[in-house]
Parts: sequence; structure tokens; C-alpha cells
Amino acid sequence: RLAFYKFQAEFPNLCETNLDGSSDSSPPSTQVLGLGGLRISSDSSDIESDVDPSSATDSDGSPWCNPQPSFPVEILPHLYLGCAKDSTNLDVLEEYGIKYILNVTPNLPNLFENAGEFKYKQIPISDHWSQNLSQFFPEAINFIDEARGQHCGVLVHCLAGISRSVTVTVAYLMQKLQLSMNDAYDIVKTKKSNISPNFNFMGQLLDFERTLGLKSPCDNRLATTAAVVAPPSGQPLYFTTPTNHNVFQLDPLESS
Repeated sequence: RLAFYKFQAEFPNLCETNLDGSSDSSPPSTQVLGLGGLRISSDSSDIESDVDPSSATDSDGSPWCNPQPSFPVEILPHLYLGCAKDSTNLDVLEEYGIKYILNVTPNLPNLFENAGEFKYKQIPISDHWSQNLSQFFPEAINFIDEARGQHCGVLVHCLAGISRSVTVTVAYLMQKLQLSMNDAYDIVKTKKSNISPNFNFMGQLLDFERTLGLKSPCDNRLATTAAVVAPPSGQPLYFTTPTNHNVFQLDPLESS
């Protein structure tokens, strides 16, 4: 903990923290800025369970959409990224012409579903390292496409609008614009600077990039690593995430 405070004092621009000066002895939840700035925390619990939405924060301790404007952010024409609060505000939905709402949570209600004015799709995924969000990429992408094809606004939201909804939005950009994960992430980051998908979701986006056959600088780094450490006899290469020790398998890479 003292080491963290020292690092934060010397490099405040590289860290964000939810430390409030209390006597809680749990490890601080830290965010390093940029694509390398994925949330790093020893706590893998799903903070959305039994949370009061009126006072909710995402797992990095940031309040809804703070410090961003309290309105959804337009990523592409008719595609908006926001938080749960945006999905409950009829004035906001009307202002942005939003008629489609993609709810990337397991437990937040589709508030206006019975009124028939909005079309909803819910992806029941928690912001937790064990969750497989990538299995829902195809149907999420089709839902967004349907809305944009009809020139209707579509809001993609989770709880705080910084992890799950961001992952889905990045996946959409990757497929529709044929962008690498890094390039798609950078576009979203430019529009909404406080995004922070959990590390496992980023691993799923990397796998999605490979599925789409896209090339990125990340592929070059992996190829270099494989050339050095790949096991003999064409055995598969594995890597683990530093936060949750999930194991991802990569196909054997051949050095050129």
C-alpha cells in the first residue's frame, strides 16, 4: 500500500484511485491510463449484485459516467454509448432519437419495455472476469446494425458505461469498420475518456480480432513472443491475464 502511495505521488497522471482515506485495508483499485490502463484489482466480485442503481458505481469505484457528461456519447452516427441512468431518462432518449436500447447487464430492468416505444435487447453478463461476453457479440452487432439501418438511435449501456458496454461497442467497430482492437478502442477512448473494460473482456476482444482476421501491432508483439517462447512440436501457446489468471490459448504461431 505504501508503495502504491509513493508511485501515485510521483506519477499522479498514470493513476486513478477510489481511495477515500478510510481505514479499509483492502487493496486499492487502480487504473492506468491508455489501452494499457485496464482496471487492475485483486477483487473479482461482481459489484452489481444487489446494488441500488441510484447510488451505483462500477467496479473501479467511479460513479455513473463521472467525470464524463451526464449524457450518452455518440460513437458513430446513431450509435450511443452510455450508462444505466441514460436508459431511464426519456428526455435524453428523445433528444438523441434513441429507439433501440442494448442493456448489457443481468439485473437492470428494461424500464420502458412494456410501453412499446423502444426495442430492447438484454445481454445478461456481469462485470466479472469469469464471464464470456464474446458469445453475445454477433447478436449485439446485429441489433446495433438493425437500429442504424433504420436511422434510429441505439443506446448501448451497462451500469457505469465503462466496461461491458464499451467491450460490445469496440467489438462492433472492429467488425463493421474492419479495425484492429487497438484502433477501435482508441476511437471509443477519444470519445469517452473514462472507459475501462476488465482485462478478461480485452482478452476476448483480442480473440475476436484474430477471428476477424485483422492485423494489429498486438499481433506483431505476440508473434515475436511466440518465436522466442513457443514450445516445440507445434504445441499451442498459452498466456494468462495478470489479474485473474484466466488462461487463453493461442494457435501456434510460425516465425517468418
